[in-house]
Amino acid sequence: MELNLGTSIRRLRTERGMTQEELADYAGVSFQAVSKWETGTTTPDIALLPKLAVFFGVRIDDLFGITDEDELERVDFILGHERITEENFAYSKKVLDKALENRPADVRVLKTYARLYLAKNQRDRLAARSMLRQAIALSPADDELFLLYRQVCGSEPDDFIRDCEPYLEKVTANSRLYELMIGALTERRYFDRAEELIAVYEKNVPQGLPAVFRGDIAFADGRKNDAYALWDSVDAGDHKAQYELGERFVKTGDDARAVKAFERSFAAAETPRDLSAVYSLAFLHERLGNREQAKTAWQTILDVLASDWNTTDGETVDWAKRERDKF
Repeated sequence: MELNLGTSIRRLRTERGMTQEELADYAGVSFQAVSKWETGTTTPDIALLPKLAVFFGVRIDDLFGITDEDELERVDFILGHERITEENFAYSKKVLDKALENRPADVRVLKTYARLYLAKNQRDRLAARSMLRQAIALSPADDELFLLYRQVCGSEPDDFIRDCEPYLEKVTANSRLYELMIGALTERRYFDRAEELIAVYEKNVPQGLPAVFRGDIAFADGRKNDAYALWDSVDAGDHKAQYELGERFVKTGDDARAVKAFERSFAAAETPRDLSAVYSLAFLHERLGNREQAKTAWQTILDVLASDWNTTDGETVDWAKRERDKF
């Protein structure tokens, strides 16, 4: 980065039709000092820079002749060497917004923008994980904390396993923690440990979810027929297990099975009925182009909100109406 402070002062002064004496009077220096600045013999005292920027009506950066390319290099340095803060995120975003305004098809700028958001996301995730670790230590029986922690860990199940597995012995009745841990272990292909936890889990939850989880292991291990045999063994009246099966079938691309599983899940729900399966049906039918079935699903959501949850207005209802009326 080349700092052309003297050149910038001379350019700004002449553009505004000012003499060296006028600038010297304002800055409280001699006109000879201004002349030395402009020739590069000396530079202004750093304390004068804000005053000079105000005098010329520019940013301090503009005094140094910092180019757009210089600022992009600064953003690259931030991403490579600094911790992302609110301040340098805002600065980087401003630089990149300006660059994209001038060069909307610049791949380098677009790539740098993506890196910036990834870095900010990582910073936010680390902060959230720190808060959740503290909360879990204080209230390990709160299953929502483990769900949030699993979501924050995202594509890093090893972190969830490492940080949360010690709590299995402390909160043996926390079925949600077992479900999340079994899923994380299966994702990482730690099948033996996942099987161990399923054996403990099914003592408290003897319904169909253990078969769902064992099917997950078989599927992850490449034994698709075994997986489907286990999944098909789940009782049609098991509301939660059927919903989980529907989610599995969506991921495997078996849409017909997914529809049936979601329908069975909703049919087995007890009042006040959980609408998770119906939401999944609505989105699935829309994706498949089944307009009438999607519309029916949204109407079912509205009906159940009114009958089971006494909810007839608000954003949830308005959203369902908007979705229904699309068809």
